[in-house]
Amino acid sequence: MGMKEAETGQSCSFAGSQGLQVQVNEGSSTVDEYDRIVAQVTAASRAESTVYKYSRALVGWKDWCTINQVSQIPATAEDISRYMLYMYQCKAPYSRIESFFYALKWQYDCRPNIDNNPCDKKFLHIVLQGLKRLLYKPVVKKEVVTPEILRAIIDNNGASNDLIKVRLCAMVLLAYAAFLRHDELINIRRCDLEIFVSHINIFIMKSKMDIYRQGAWVIVGATNSPTCPVAALNKYLRIAGLNSESDDNYLFRPLNFSKSTGVHVLREGQLSYTRCLELFREALDEVGMDSKKFGLHSLRSGGASAAANFGVPDRLFKKHGRWKSETAKDGYVKDSTKDRLAVSLNLGL
Repeated sequence: MGMKEAETGQSCSFAGSQGLQVQVNEGSSTVDEYDRIVAQVTAASRAESTVYKYSRALVGWKDWCTINQVSQIPATAEDISRYMLYMYQCKAPYSRIESFFYALKWQYDCRPNIDNNPCDKKFLHIVLQGLKRLLYKPVVKKEVVTPEILRAIIDNNGASNDLIKVRLCAMVLLAYAAFLRHDELINIRRCDLEIFVSHINIFIMKSKMDIYRQGAWVIVGATNSPTCPVAALNKYLRIAGLNSESDDNYLFRPLNFSKSTGVHVLREGQLSYTRCLELFREALDEVGMDSKKFGLHSLRSGGASAAANFGVPDRLFKKHGRWKSETAKDGYVKDSTKDRLAVSLNLGL
């Protein structure tokens, strides 16, 4: 985005990342003004969720420095290592120690007056690697949702016109078919949809891998089956009364029960992660599945696994799931037994 040069006595403004507004006034370049603008601009270099995570990770460090009369900025490598070992002795998980380390490193990187970031020292990286080995726990991934599980959920809920069940069916089928994360799903607005007989186009405004917030279109086809995501979405739009294509309200929202009509109706707001997970696990329990083995990501990984095992080309696969790397994409795929057996059965034995 361009910025016009300000004339004498005037000011100019520009919109930074994530809608950040920065105002620069000529003649007011004081130290405080400079520090304020630098803080805003450097904060925009990371996603809002990352900045929030980093700020929380440094709370304990600030308290520890105060108690031990240690300088926070800049700290020495020895003091940083002492705090990391203190966290280790307090049974902190490795993820918390790692978050603190990179939060502090980023905080120092954002300060122009710190020439040598103590977090760049090899010693601290060795300490971090040592703690990772000592605190390592095997990653237990959630199970993936299969087409059979989805069919069972739809068979149990699809015939109902109760908005709670209609919303559930639309959410799980859309998340599965479009490889959606929870935050992508709940941030879809009615105006982000383009609906056709053969398919729907969904504009994903914010995505984890879309660091510059350019957005991406995802296409989901109609399957003309009981588990058709297009049919489930159309039914939800009709019963929820979301008919206006220009409606900028969120697509999936909380519900209220109307005593006057005896039905559930949409209200303002967004569905939380906790509520979405609760609804999904209730649906799994109702069809006899162990819901604790599944998470909301099971829908994204389930759709990705089905596409991979069916042989969808990698280029289309990555574009549909909005992955930037092969490593990230492959982490979502659970290979079928048939595909895994193909390795040993094709060795000429």
